[in-house]
Parts: sequence; structure tokens; C-alpha cells
Amino acid sequence: MNQQYNLIYPTIDLFVYDLQQGLGQTDEQINQNRHYFWRKIQPDLNKDYEKVKDDDLLKQLATLEKTEADYVELLVPEKQESFQPDIAGYYYALQLGDTYTLQVDSGVTDYLGKPISKFQDIKQNIESRTHHQKGKIGQTWFVWGQLEKIYNPEEIRAIAQQCYTQINPNFQGQIALQNQSSFLGASAFEVWEQPSDWANEENFKDSLHILICLFPPQQSLENIKKSIANIYFDLIRIFCYRHKILWAYHQSRKLKSRIKKDFNEVQETVKKIRDLGQQLNNGRLNLEELQKTLTDTLTILSQYAINLSYLDDQARTIKVNLNNYKKRLEKISRENSNSQLQSMQQFGEFSADKYLLQIKTDYINLSPGLTLLQNLISTIQGTIDIYQAKSDRNLENFIGSAGIGLATSQIASSVLVAQYPPNSKTPFFLTTAFLWSIFAGVLTSIIAWIFFKKIRR
Repeated sequence: MNQQYNLIYPTIDLFVYDLQQGLGQTDEQINQNRHYFWRKIQPDLNKDYEKVKDDDLLKQLATLEKTEADYVELLVPEKQESFQPDIAGYYYALQLGDTYTLQVDSGVTDYLGKPISKFQDIKQNIESRTHHQKGKIGQTWFVWGQLEKIYNPEEIRAIAQQCYTQINPNFQGQIALQNQSSFLGASAFEVWEQPSDWANEENFKDSLHILICLFPPQQSLENIKKSIANIYFDLIRIFCYRHKILWAYHQSRKLKSRIKKDFNEVQETVKKIRDLGQQLNNGRLNLEELQKTLTDTLTILSQYAINLSYLDDQARTIKVNLNNYKKRLEKISRENSNSQLQSMQQFGEFSADKYLLQIKTDYINLSPGLTLLQNLISTIQGTIDIYQAKSDRNLENFIGSAGIGLATSQIASSVLVAQYPPNSKTPFFLTTAFLWSIFAGVLTSIIAWIFFKKIRR
């Protein structure tokens, strides 16, 4: 049976990140984002969007935001909203550019050693305070406490393992030891479970990111609390950059899936029009069907171009946030000499090598599909033009030959009437002149039709 350990002042901070405004979103979608964030804090808003979209509280909260601001505190004037006296903790809400940030802090109120299982109670308290709503962009659990006595490295890893299972009780493996580092003098373990399906929304939100810090007993608890209080804003920032990198990669996987689906439809269209030339020559072309194919292909082209542009945007998002992430990590390391955050450095390197490079490669591989679509549309449009021109020529031939036939008929009728005046008692359409004029007109029309066909080929 595993040994049970205690920690002094066990505390959890949950950092939650939500989208404030996405690329190309409407005012209605932005309001939905606002509701999704604030329902974690405001009990009156913890309902379906349709029930509260016109709520005065939601409109009032909208006035706290500043579209172009880099940093806005949303819980004013208090800045922090504390829990009730029976529970230690508070909310701290920010707008960081186009991202909502919520920090939820909770822990014990005394300095006595508590069993590690206390983390489970603290976690449940935090989840109840956020109404069990997860961050759309992502969230990080920051778990920390002070060791009761000096332990060897193996025991410290065992304690970290027990802390982790309180946050993720379904985890059955072992914490990756290569992710151990030093943070503010504490033994730090950063653990992240990647999504099994990057394109799946719920699977992405369920992925866990946890930072566990175990401070040595020789450090003053007051100094530990002060150090952590001073580092909170840097943590809020660096976790935000991290989650925006992962969110952008998540979005890129969904976009790639849509683009590939559109490309498959294009290939099916290519197969359908392979025999257009033969159909055109045989005069069996279905113009209405071809025009519908053109309309559908134009729609696919529009979707394909937009999604490809958005895919490129995700690469730029990762590049910007990766640069900010590295700068913030350098700042933390520079201002805290007792911090060696190897695991965070590894994430930055991995993001550049994996996520950024993958999106750039996908963009290069999928871009030729845009050219194929444009060529396909040109082919279909050209085929329609040829068919319509051919139909127009046939119509011109018919009109021309009919006109000559009518003229010939009129001349023949005049001549015959002059030579053989009809009996006044006989109807004109039964006279010899009329019948011979009709025969002459039809014969002339046929000869003219054949002549036009030959000269217009």
C-alpha cells in the first residue's frame, strides 16, 4: 500500500481561458462568448444562452470590456471576488486582448499539515464555483503546498504522483519524470495529457494541464506565499500563450478536415465532367445540370479559399503566441534565479517543431487545391459558353433559313397569282398559287439551312 503524505497549506489555482472575440465573428457570436465566460462566475447567467441573451446583466458586463485593450480587470472595483467566509478563495477575472481569463484560487485556512486527499475537496470546491464549466481555449491546474519534512527525490515524485491523482483520479500511469524541474525553489512537475482527437471540440476541452509545485520545509511559508503572489500575473500570461498555441493548432485540425472534405468533393466533380467533351460533340449535354455544377463549385471555391486563409491565420497565431511565450519564460527565469523550467522550455521548442511546422506544411500541401478549383470552374464555364454559342448558331441558322424561305414563298405566291388568278369562290389557302408558294418556301429553307451549317463550321 502506498504511503500517505501530508502537505502544509495545500492550495489550488485554476486558470481558465475563453475566447472573447474570434476572427470574423458577428456581434451575436461575441455575445455568446461573453455568456460562456461569465456563466462560470455569475449564477444568474448559468443558463442556456437563449434564456439570458437579452439579460441586462450580460449587457452591463459587456461595458467592462475594451476591444483594443491588452489588459482589463473585469471585477471592478474590488478586482477580486472572494468566496464566502466558510471557504478560502477568490475569483480574479481579466480580459487579455481577445481572451477572457479567470483565476480561481482555493485552499485551506490554517498552516497545519493536511493529507494530500484534501486536494480533491479543494478541486471539487473550485469546480462548484465555476459551475463545472470548462475553458473553451483551455485551462491549467496549479497545485502547490509545502512538504512537512525533507524527502528524498523518489519520495517527492511519489508525493507528486498522489497530488496528480487527486486532480485526475482516472489517471493510471506514472508522471513523466523528464518533466520535473525547479520553480521558485520548489520541485515542479508539469503534466499534460494531449487530446486523442485534436479536431474534436469536447476531446480538446477535456485535455488536462497541471503544474505541481512542492516547496521544501526549510522555506518560510510566508515567503512562499509572497513569491507565488508575485508570480501570478506571469503565470496568467504564460499559460494564456500556451493555451492559445494549442487552441490554434486545434482549430487548424478542424480546418484541415473541412478543406480535405471540400477537396474530395472537387475530385468527384472532376470525374463527373470528364466526358463533357464527348457529350458536347454528341449534343447530349445537360446545360441545367452543368450550370448547377458550376454554382456548387463556386460555393466550394469560396469555402476552400476562406478556410485556407484561416489555416494560415492559425500559423500566425501560433507564431505570435510562441514568441510571447518564450519572452515571458525568459522574464520568469531572469527574475527568479531559483527557477529552471525545463519542461516549459521543451514545450516552446516542441510547438515550433510540431504545431507551427505542421500547419505550414498543411498549407503548402492544400494550396494547389485552390488552383485546381479555379481551373475546374474555368473549364465548366468554358464548356457552357461553347454549348451556348453552338445553340446560338443553330438558332441563327434557323432564323436565317426561315426568313429566306418566307421571302421565297412570298415571291412565288405573287408570281403564281399573277399568272393564275384564283377563283373568287375558292379559299386562298386552297389555291394552286398558295400551295406552290408553301412548297417553294419549305424547299428554300431546307437548302438555306444546309448552306449555313456548312459555311459556319
